[in-house]
Amino acid sequence: MTKIIKEGLPKCKTDNILYYIAVLFMPSILLFDLYNRNRVENHIVFTHVLILAAVFAVVGSLLFLGFKFFSESLEGALVLSVIFWILFWLFEEMYGFFTRFFSTLTPIGFMALLGAGLVVLTFIFLIFSPSFVTLRPVFNILAICLAVMFLINFIPAVSHELFIQRERAEIVFDEEGIEPFQLKRTFFIDPSLPSPDILWLHADGMMNLETVEWFWGESQEHLREEFVKRGFVIYPDAQLYAAGTFSALIALKSPMFYDSFWGDVLNRHNTELRNPRIGNLRDSLASVGIDHRADLVPYYELLVALTARGYEIDVTGGGREMPNSFWHLSDTYSDVASPWYRFLANAGDLPELLNLTTPFNIPPATEYVAIGDRQSDDNYESFAYFHWKSLMYTHMTYAWRHDPYIESRDTTAVHVYPLAFEYMAQQLLELIDVAIEKNPNTVIVVQADHGFHMRSTQHHILDQGYSLEQVLELIHSVFSAVRIPAEYGGLDAPIAPLNISRELVNRFVGENYTLLP
Repeated sequence: MTKIIKEGLPKCKTDNILYYIAVLFMPSILLFDLYNRNRVENHIVFTHVLILAAVFAVVGSLLFLGFKFFSESLEGALVLSVIFWILFWLFEEMYGFFTRFFSTLTPIGFMALLGAGLVVLTFIFLIFSPSFVTLRPVFNILAICLAVMFLINFIPAVSHELFIQRERAEIVFDEEGIEPFQLKRTFFIDPSLPSPDILWLHADGMMNLETVEWFWGESQEHLREEFVKRGFVIYPDAQLYAAGTFSALIALKSPMFYDSFWGDVLNRHNTELRNPRIGNLRDSLASVGIDHRADLVPYYELLVALTARGYEIDVTGGGREMPNSFWHLSDTYSDVASPWYRFLANAGDLPELLNLTTPFNIPPATEYVAIGDRQSDDNYESFAYFHWKSLMYTHMTYAWRHDPYIESRDTTAVHVYPLAFEYMAQQLLELIDVAIEKNPNTVIVVQADHGFHMRSTQHHILDQGYSLEQVLELIHSVFSAVRIPAEYGGLDAPIAPLNISRELVNRFVGENYTLLP
């Protein structure tokens, strides 16, 4: 007994198992929290989360064994592991804080400093490891807390994914065995049709000219003249009952899916404000087993049709609402595709997820094959899609930048919107001029997705005494203009937003859609 007291309390194997469980779970606590926070607004593919969690578990286990070897203490290794993963997850925040005082500090240098700090702590724990044994109950509680925190985040994530898979398996088919929705994957191709260069400019958050004139009382005639001078036909008072980017792009770029399913969903919820609306739209997709990021984004019908026609598609800054690559649609990138590019092209949103959860900056596949990088002949056609941050200044989260007296992102500062609107329009016109200078016969679409989409903005306008109908007009108002040169038939009348993709496919791919009235 005296010998046991002198050498310390015996270590319980059950406690050791508890430590190893905590080590496996610990790295993914914030990973599944990230998934839960984004699964409604911007869904992350659950399979990718599991892959990353498995990688983290292996790395965490190896680190724990390394810490245990050098510190000669299970308790010390557990604490060091906790510190490591805190530093890992908060790397960008901590690096940003320290660069305020040390502007020359590089990310690699900061990593080296953190690594050196962990080495010093390891040797400190080596010195004090004998005393940790007496505090084993405290470390047991720490391990239990880590496991519980993991389960609190893991169980809702699994429940959400099981719900999607269960609904997917229980889709009710009609008498002919057809799903309750249709996403067009095959297209009639007419090789005799022209195939001009096409540029789609996504004017995020830009209302139509009439709404700006009505709400702020500022004439937009000068902008009308500028767009008309460049050959655009503007759709007046354009409305799109989407109220958000993800829902708008589905409606704009997948006509058959809109006609068979999505249009009814949007119409059922077109009087709701932001928060309940987004949740209801996402639930509507999940109710028929659809994963937005996996099932819809990679297969927008417009992009599938143009790819089938032989177009090469480029996306600049498409964000989470556009495919990371088009490898799954065409083999036209084979001449420029490195093994790394092929991996990124087939990894979906995994590179983006790594960027969110690690200090590493992994560019998406599209950045490896940017517009202008390919050598092309006179018959080269491309479809380019732009969603630059410079084209997002009509978002109320950006509009404040145009008023020097607003020092924070005040989404209720609706008086600055006309300034942001003017800036947005000028950015669009500059891009349009560049495209026309390069090819005067470029077909160009300028299409917005929503108006005031922020919950705080919507409620602020209601609080100012405006009716729900007026607020809804500010939400659904979108700018929409199309330029089709005379060489390709021109335009006799404006094209409604929901008919733009239909018109492009019918004119330049083949007769595949019926236009909406």
